[in-house]
Amino acid sequence: MLEDLRQVLTGRLVTPEDPDWEHVRRGWNLSVDQQPSAVVVAAGPSDVEHTVAYAGAHGLKVAPQAGGHGATRALDGTIVVRTDALDDIWIDSEAQVARLGAGVRWGAVQTALDGTGLTGLPGSTGNVSVAGFCTSGGFSWFSRPYGSGAASLRAAEIVDATGERRWIDDTSDADLMWALRGGGGNFGVVTALEIDLHPAPAISGARLMFPIEQAESVLTAYAKATQEAAAQVTLWAYLIHLPDGSYCMIDGMAPYQPEALEAALSTIRAAGTPVSDTVQSLQPSGVGELNSVPAPPQALSLITSTFDELTPDLICTLLEYCGQPSLIFQVQIRHLRASTDAARPGVASADPAAQYMLLAVSLVQGPEATAALQKFQEALTPWHAGDMPSTGLSAWGSLEDCYSPADLARLREIKQRVDPDDTFVGNFRLP
Repeated sequence: MLEDLRQVLTGRLVTPEDPDWEHVRRGWNLSVDQQPSAVVVAAGPSDVEHTVAYAGAHGLKVAPQAGGHGATRALDGTIVVRTDALDDIWIDSEAQVARLGAGVRWGAVQTALDGTGLTGLPGSTGNVSVAGFCTSGGFSWFSRPYGSGAASLRAAEIVDATGERRWIDDTSDADLMWALRGGGGNFGVVTALEIDLHPAPAISGARLMFPIEQAESVLTAYAKATQEAAAQVTLWAYLIHLPDGSYCMIDGMAPYQPEALEAALSTIRAAGTPVSDTVQSLQPSGVGELNSVPAPPQALSLITSTFDELTPDLICTLLEYCGQPSLIFQVQIRHLRASTDAARPGVASADPAAQYMLLAVSLVQGPEATAALQKFQEALTPWHAGDMPSTGLSAWGSLEDCYSPADLARLREIKQRVDPDDTFVGNFRLP
């Protein structure tokens, strides 16, 4: 059935009969056993157009996926479109704008920004695609001063449900841009995008590592430091279990005024005796590597939650579940901006209605690890402070966990207008 599509592609059509199918079909998270019907490895935007037009004519589903982060079983039975080869990067330093192909990863953008005094909004790893990051919300090292990845999305080139490729922005289609800023791949296939760049004349990054035995006092100091830190300072805290021991770690970042970061770190240093204390100046290319998140595909499971205050009781709960080696490898706390302001309208443009986001990760596969994570998530319920964009969802999550009934209704209305036959499938489908 797919041979007609294969004939018009410049790139590859990979099906279960191909020898590299098992490799090509998988997302970045190897614990998600996604089972598409085929994968199109697009060589350019025309391959995306051909694929969408073919799918529409034959009643098939299309799922955009660049790097494979955020993969879920929602993509089963679809034609997954890989856009990795759409890797053009154009930087206008004066206008503080970048135009990027949909396959471009944050690491490549940040490298291109070295020496410019500007930064994008990379998160914990440079391996995430910019398109996926911005269309799912996107929390960055620089979200506190500069907002979410969704709010930085200026415009997008998409292939719509008719197979036509077109640029859209808030002037040409404000509703669709609102939906793209957090609604994921449910509305079209992004082939290129424009994003804001932000001032970063003196990036500084830091890591403090304390023995896990000092975690209670360090996390108490972290809570104080985050409430007192300047707006440009971002602090993340971890309880992590490594082969050489267990630690409470604090990572910090600021795009300018390194002394502001140092002031926040001094509060935390005083709470214990760090076994490692590193503060360094960074080029933009070094930002995504600060916390050394592995880039190669791996199998993991995670849960997320939010809270407004790191109280003594919450710290005790964190230590009870994550203070010693267990099925939970790491728990991470990210301090958010929690502002009602947003640069542009979007379903995920505004900051979450919470001061902190928590992520807990297990590298062990199977129902026991999933149960341990879910039990921990239930234990966090008394402090839960609101929903977050799909960028923080577990693979088993839903957009109903992210957005209000009113926002979901608006997303469905936009979906019906731009994709009435439901051709497009995002990592998290509209309920």
